[in-house]
Amino acid sequence: MTSSNLHIDMGDANHTFYRFEGLLLAIEFFTQRFHLNQLSEFSFEFVNEILTLNASALFIKDGERFVMRQKRLYADKEYFIPYTGKLRRLVTFHGRTVRNDFTAFFEQREVDHFQMNWAMPLMIDDELHGFIVSNGKIMGQFTDEDIVMSDTLMRLINNSMENSQHFADLQQSNHKLDQKIFNLFAIHHSTKALLSEVTLHRLHEIATDVFSEVSSSQITSFGVVDPITGRLRITGYRNVSSYETYQGDFELHTQAYNGPIVLHMERDQERIQALFVSSEQLRDLEAEYIILIVKDHIIGMVTLSRPVNDRVYDESTFELIESLATSTFIAISNAMLFQEVHRQRESAENKLKLLTTLNKLVRNLNECTTSEELCYFTLKTLQVSFGVRKALICLRSGDHYVVADTIGWEADPKGRTVLPLPLPEWLEACIDGETLFDYMADGAARFFSKEVLQWMGAGNCAVLAPLTVGNRIVLAEDPCPKGFLIVLEAASSLTEEEVLLIDTVAKSIAPVLHQMIITQSVREQYKLDQRQAFVQSLQQHIQSWEQYRMEFILHYQPYRMPPFAGLLQADQGADGLDRRDQDDVRQTIFSFDGYRFRISYEPIELAGWLPIPDPYNLQAVLSYDYALNNEG
Repeated sequence: MTSSNLHIDMGDANHTFYRFEGLLLAIEFFTQRFHLNQLSEFSFEFVNEILTLNASALFIKDGERFVMRQKRLYADKEYFIPYTGKLRRLVTFHGRTVRNDFTAFFEQREVDHFQMNWAMPLMIDDELHGFIVSNGKIMGQFTDEDIVMSDTLMRLINNSMENSQHFADLQQSNHKLDQKIFNLFAIHHSTKALLSEVTLHRLHEIATDVFSEVSSSQITSFGVVDPITGRLRITGYRNVSSYETYQGDFELHTQAYNGPIVLHMERDQERIQALFVSSEQLRDLEAEYIILIVKDHIIGMVTLSRPVNDRVYDESTFELIESLATSTFIAISNAMLFQEVHRQRESAENKLKLLTTLNKLVRNLNECTTSEELCYFTLKTLQVSFGVRKALICLRSGDHYVVADTIGWEADPKGRTVLPLPLPEWLEACIDGETLFDYMADGAARFFSKEVLQWMGAGNCAVLAPLTVGNRIVLAEDPCPKGFLIVLEAASSLTEEEVLLIDTVAKSIAPVLHQMIITQSVREQYKLDQRQAFVQSLQQHIQSWEQYRMEFILHYQPYRMPPFAGLLQADQGADGLDRRDQDDVRQTIFSFDGYRFRISYEPIELAGWLPIPDPYNLQAVLSYDYALNNEG
């Protein structure tokens, strides 16, 4: 072996030793965790160092093209290669370094431009991440050993990139999982806080705070649609950098909506303008995103401004916000239902109290014996138990309805005419028992004349409840109401329940009043007329005297009617009459016009009784001057 051959062998041995040493360093390096960009850059350096490439370039995928990231000895400052179907075949059908047939994977212009003599694909699983191209080695041609080394380096680099990518994906998955766990935790506690509140205004404040905290928004506002006006009213506002407040509302074109619930102020401008009549108002809230609370129709919204920190609104943030929007909708619905249940319970309790009071009123009315008592107790009950401040009852008297009793007047208008008969055209509905009412303060002007309004004075409503009996026989005989229960001032604004109450009271007292009128009529029909009875009895006694000469004596006595004369049939004991003579006396004593007359067959020796001369002459008895003779 010559010295020259020995020198060549020693050089090859050193070169091989250097390559393996470089390969060991590459293994040590690429088994560590680095970012893909770092691995790509270092793979370019290692390949150039170990394979001693001449001109080389590193291309990394950027969208649908490969951009030159690093180069050596090429003059191009920038260069990109489109991601064509040929390049896709480099991974699918080749999967190793390329030494020939470059046009199978690259376009001819790229092959010529870079004078391709060698190419190494950088792959992650079945995706082409990038590649390194070269025009050859610094010295000599690629040998089989160079090809084996380049394939080994390619597998090492690709495995390292795959591991790095998988680790990055795992970290990303862990981050997303942590984010989802946090979101679930936030949703759990936020939902618990929202669902535990049943007061709407407090719920709006909690919802504003919740959205502000989970989004880190500098300005957060919360609004709900007013069911009466249909306008979206801001009920919650929070600015983390100041103590400002915001009061305002937004007019909507429509409440129906079935689109996305998260809207960006710029990207979704058309949708926003289609929803809001004046979308420029949202600038006052510095809104970047609008989150709609929707269930078939819009019931509210949340606006978010830019975050207070470097945080960016990402997909997980909006997933959390959408979930919270759903929870907020459920909480608002529950609060509204709770308020409705509470309102209905209060209404039921008030109605029970009203029915109890009404029952007591009816029982008291049934115990009344006169129309005066009936009117008095009715108005007092309305005043004390139901808060009526000004009311009257007018009863029919001839061709007019006259005030029978009142409450709420300083000067008593009792006896004044309220309505004429027949009733005016606008009151004809009262004949059928319909209650007329007006909720306005000047409502009485609809029903009464100016003269009546002058003494009635001011009020806050007007209710005319006719006192009618629904019996067809009664209505056939007399269709007009017996009277009216008129309310002119309630404790507050007149409500539908109060109108129903007044109508019920009127319907309750009308039959009682009707029976009182009938009873009074019967009493007057069958009540003994003392004057007529006295004349008839005197005529009978005169006839007996004329036929049988049966003498009798006629006495009279002035008297003042005792307060309970109707019950006691006059005070018999005061006359000195014995109890056993009471039946006979009842038939021969007659009282009327402040005088008592007695027909007897014996003289009366009791004090106060005066004889009437010539009792057998009826005309003389009737024309006798009792007052003059009594004074004498």
